[in-house]
Formats: sequence, structure tokens, C-alpha cells
Amino acid sequence: MSALVLALPVAVPLLAAGVLAAYPGDRRMHRLITSAVSTGILALSAVLLAGSLDGTVRSLSMGGWPPGFAIVFAADALSALMLCVSAALVLAGLAYAAGTGDDASPRFAPLAMILSAGVYGAFLTADLFNLFVFVEVMLVPSYALLTMSGGRARTAAGRIYLTFSLLASTLLLAGVGLVYGVTGTVNLGELAGAARQGTAVALAGGVVLVALAAKAAVVPLHGWLPCTYPEAPPAVTVLFSGLLTKVGVYGIIRVYAVVHEGTGLRWTIMAAALLTMVVGVLGAVGERGMRSILTFHMVSQIGYILLGLALFTSAGLAAAVFFLVQYVLVKAALLMCAGAVETAYGTGRIDSLARREPLIASAFLVSALSLAGLPPRPRPTTWPSGSPSGSAS
Repeated sequence: MSALVLALPVAVPLLAAGVLAAYPGDRRMHRLITSAVSTGILALSAVLLAGSLDGTVRSLSMGGWPPGFAIVFAADALSALMLCVSAALVLAGLAYAAGTGDDASPRFAPLAMILSAGVYGAFLTADLFNLFVFVEVMLVPSYALLTMSGGRARTAAGRIYLTFSLLASTLLLAGVGLVYGVTGTVNLGELAGAARQGTAVALAGGVVLVALAAKAAVVPLHGWLPCTYPEAPPAVTVLFSGLLTKVGVYGIIRVYAVVHEGTGLRWTIMAAALLTMVVGVLGAVGERGMRSILTFHMVSQIGYILLGLALFTSAGLAAAVFFLVQYVLVKAALLMCAGAVETAYGTGRIDSLARREPLIASAFLVSALSLAGLPPRPRPTTWPSGSPSGSAS
């Protein structure tokens, strides 16, 4: 397989977004193109994942620049897995949007394609600066999707989201600049173990981790998430739940595993993980609407993932990634159930749900039990030979 395929998950959705924007009135064409693009990327990511389980890392340098400056894409087991899960979520989210009518706006499909391109690029990039670039590619369409339907509440949520995202992005860019200033590179392959070189590198990498923690809604940088996600249209919340904060979590795993190699910040990450777990649960207790509860609970589950990272053992990393994948899919299913009730009845309350909508209630129960880890459930195994710290250069 040619390494050029690594550019397709970014290039194809962007091209599709341009085509969709040129034909805003054809809703059927929008659904057909977005479904075809997402299905194709899902198939490609499955092939990449199958080929990376033995530790193979595919890489692609673009732009004609020398090593250290070229635009580098890389696919190892972790990035291919996240690409596969994200493509599946985008495909499911688009189908859900068609069912709820959230894709009625001619802007929905092109914005969803641009958002997905940014997410895929963030998972595949092999340098910190392009990680920042793809995070910014995600920012504009996510803000537009959040405020697309208008209304005072969504506009206010959009202001909170945009303000906090810009602050986090500024911090991320500053961190990337600091890393380059003290090491002379932002390529993750060349930064392997760089934090061991001195305090300056460790602190610069720490700034990047703090910025990514803000993107991932790690406590105490989580306040923006419960203020914004419940106000978005139901299908948009489904997309956001499995894409936006997960890029932040993925970035934390990647940067910590590569740059710090599990040293130095372990107890800091452990403390942040435990605090995030507790605050997220307590926040959910005080909410009443289904989407508000699930959104606050989303914060708590970020802590569970970081706990496995803080342990930094093969079993801990495998458990973190395993739970991340399950969490993306199951939380999306729960939010779909909540959105279906809200769309049908105009309320986020679940009173008498079993009597009114037994099918939705059953789906919600199965998803909730799966998230709680009740059997039967699969068990994570040790991480394949292409570990998170084995990023391509």
C-alpha cells in the first residue's frame, strides 16, 4: 500500500466539503457524499489498523521540505485505531442527523466534513505544529455547528466554547514554540525521550500537555464542556462527544508517552485523573436533563482514561485505550437515545421513558450497563508492539 493513502483522510473530506458547499440545496446529494466519504475512510482506516497490529508504522512526508520541516503523517496502531473509531462515529452521527433532521441546514454536511478532516489529521500527524494546525481546523466548523440553529442559549454557549478554545489554542501554540526553541524540532519521532534532556524541555512539553488537557476537559479546565455540549443540536452533541475532547486525550497520551516516556509527571497526571473522575461524577449528580447528566459524566470518564496513562504500564496503557474506544462508542449511543427523546418530546427528562419508548429505554439501559463494565464484556489485552511511544519519525 502506498504511503500516499495517509493523506486521503484529510484531503478527501476537505474536497467533499468544497463540493457540498457549491451545491447547498441538494440534501440527498449531501447525505450520499458524506456517507460515501465516511464509509471509504472507515474502510481505509480498518486496513491501516490491520497492517499496524504487528508494529508496522507507515509514514509520509509532504511539502518537499527536508526532514524536520516536512509535513509528516504517520499511522501506527494507536493512530489507526482512533482513525477507525472516529470514522465509524462520523458515519453513525451523519445517519443520526438525517433521522433527527439536524442536517436540514445546507451548512451541516460541509461543516461536518471539515470537522472530520481536522480530527483525522490530528490523529495522523507526526509533529506538534501540525497537531496545532489540525486542532484549529476543527475549531471553526465546531463553533459553526454549535451555533448553527441560532437561539440565545446556543449563541451564549458558542461564545464560551470559542473563547475557551482560543485561549487553549494560544497556550498550545506557545507550548509548541517553546518545544521548538529548546529542542530545534517539533517532530515527535525526534522528540522521543526529550524530557530527559533537561528541565527546560520537560517544562515546554508540560505547557503542551496543559493546553491539551484544556482541550480534553480535564479538571479544573473542564467548565466549558457542560456549558456548551447540552446546548448543541442532538446530532452535533453526538459528533462532539466522540471527536473534540478525544483529540485532546489522544494528544496527551501521545505527547506524554513520546516526550516524557512515562516519567516526571506521573503523579501530576494521577492527581488530575482522580480529581477529574470525582468532579465529573459529582457534577452529574446535580443535573436533571439527560444530555446534561451525560455531558458531566463525560468529564469523569476522561479521568478514567488518564488513570491508565498515569500508571504507564503495558496493562495500564492497554486499559486506557480500550476504555477510550468503548467510551467513544457507548457515550455516543447514550447521547443518541437522549437526543431521540428530546427531539420527540421536547424535553431532556427521562420520566416514564420505559413506558413511552420501550425500545429507546432498552437501548439506553444496554449502553449504560456496557459503560459501567457489567458482563458480558471483552477484556483488554496488552498493547501491540507498536506502542504509543513508538511514533514514526
